[in-house]
Amino acid sequence: MATTYRDYLWFRDEEFGGWRSNGHVVSLVRDATADGVLDALGAVGRRRTGVGYAGFNQRSTEFETLGLVRPDSGADQTVQTVGVADIGKGWVLLIQQNSDYLGVDDNLFGPVTRHHEVVSHFSNVNALSQFVWWRDGQRKVSFEPMIPAGDLERAHTASPAEAATVLALITEVGGIDLDDYHGTRTEFFHIEGSFALAERLTGVEVSKELLRSAVFTVAMVPTIADQEDPHAHELPPRTPLLGNHATWGAVHQLYRSTAEATVHATMVLSETQGGAEERHEVEFWYSPFDGTRQVDAHGLLSVVSHADHWHRGPLNPITSPEGLVAIHRRWEPETPFHVVIDPTSQAKPTEVNGKRAWEFVFPPGFWGGPLTVAFDAHTGIPYALKAPIAPKNSAM
Repeated sequence: MATTYRDYLWFRDEEFGGWRSNGHVVSLVRDATADGVLDALGAVGRRRTGVGYAGFNQRSTEFETLGLVRPDSGADQTVQTVGVADIGKGWVLLIQQNSDYLGVDDNLFGPVTRHHEVVSHFSNVNALSQFVWWRDGQRKVSFEPMIPAGDLERAHTASPAEAATVLALITEVGGIDLDDYHGTRTEFFHIEGSFALAERLTGVEVSKELLRSAVFTVAMVPTIADQEDPHAHELPPRTPLLGNHATWGAVHQLYRSTAEATVHATMVLSETQGGAEERHEVEFWYSPFDGTRQVDAHGLLSVVSHADHWHRGPLNPITSPEGLVAIHRRWEPETPFHVVIDPTSQAKPTEVNGKRAWEFVFPPGFWGGPLTVAFDAHTGIPYALKAPIAPKNSAM
């Protein structure tokens, strides 16, 4: 029995709910390899492997955690994340999420579509959608699946044979309404219809099982040619700053170089309460992907992981190493962390528990007052903080 939109109603299942609501791209590339597609797109060197959509999503989140991709889809993006998988018979499956759009963009996807037949469909968080069929290096048919009639009429003028094929298949697969001029629909199956149409055009079924089991290579593709920062999408090499002077620009690079490392250190927090300074020390073990364990003078303080979150309490003072390791998130996206203070600003040398460190004063931010933060000279990890005014909210 021929495929229809009903064969793809599984896309509404809970496991794909985030993908559907936040935006998806599914592209099928003929006579290609996953590595060849990534090379053509100019993907940066950092490539990871994930199994299924869940693995792709995890790797994409890790890129965000490392600060290599901005998590805010509304911000200006200089890179997009893709997952590509060889799925047999010379076909490559490319997927994206979170309103990324490379898979339907003529310029960004051009290095692939010029040499391969490609069928792509897309949606974003604002309920916009698109279906595109490239053939012989040209965009043959492109339409908005929510309201396809006008786009298909224009496509018929430019590519009558391909447009006629698509129109006939839309009628067969269903889900994509051709004549809803008055907006009377109460149910929308245009995404499921796009899946079915793509299968009918290519002969490739993108099934739930395939999206659970395909081995994706996950990589970042720059969308702006000139990068001011050579390490914008790669972690810089770690170079300890043990000399007599250090600038914020150099310390920031050292800080970024440690973003993927597991850290064992002691955090020192100082607050001014009623004119008197209070000092708290917390020993912590931190891994950006695995979680955090904290110990203070009274024993185990907290354990945080993807599966569990425990804190002995009380939650005052703030003792979150994640807050210091990712301290830049207090200012972004309004002000990038590397320019929160002048990159040429000289650091003040200091010591924290006998370890060499570089100290800077940050402007008022999340805590409500200027922060004095010390960064370890060996790793770049911030582990000492002085807040002249006690934070209004103790929990992070």
